[in-house]
Amino acid sequence: MEPKWGAGVLIDALWPDSEGDAHTTHWKAHFIGCASCSGHATRVRMEGGKVSLNRDQWSVDMWEFEEELQRPHDPEANDIERIGRLRLLYQGHFLQHEAERPWALKARQELRDRLLRAIRDVARECERARRWEDAANLYRSGIELDSLNEGLYRVLMLCHQELGDHSEALQAYRRCRELLTRFLGIAPNAKTQALYHSVRERAACARSGARHEPRALRPR
Repeated sequence: MEPKWGAGVLIDALWPDSEGDAHTTHWKAHFIGCASCSGHATRVRMEGGKVSLNRDQWSVDMWEFEEELQRPHDPEANDIERIGRLRLLYQGHFLQHEAERPWALKARQELRDRLLRAIRDVARECERARRWEDAANLYRSGIELDSLNEGLYRVLMLCHQELGDHSEALQAYRRCRELLTRFLGIAPNAKTQALYHSVRERAACARSGARHEPRALRPR
């Protein structure tokens, strides 16, 4: 993602509280243009009315994050370590403390979704290898990014169920229910509730020492 801003967008970002009269806007646009033509020309570019940063002169965590995402898959590499590097580069949602402009919201959503996809891909590989603890840790990392993603809670519950940690699975459900109710005013959907009842049944059987035949139910 190559960030380029029109002069108007940049003016609003640099001087959010200033008056918007034509004269003031003109000298601010002139100032931006001069910055790109002065001794800082190697750092700031202005082409076609759009201002951008020179990648050769700046180190930007978002660029490093995207480069890591686009790096070709290495079968010999440790994918969990790669996710760790991505999380270190991500550091938080894009411009999360700034005004919620449409362009910023779009970039924020795209970056978060790309990281979530990377996390889920690696977590599924861990599931296929029956590395349930690694998968659970990855899904928890995903929930930190998107605490209202009900699907992540379900797969986290499944991992805990495979590990025999029924109490942790039930706790994940309760946390999901609490957040969905508080922020969205909805209850967990039928798939999540079905998994919850299945885990409760397994937990009750484990406490009583009764034999329990595992169900085929594995809702996602």
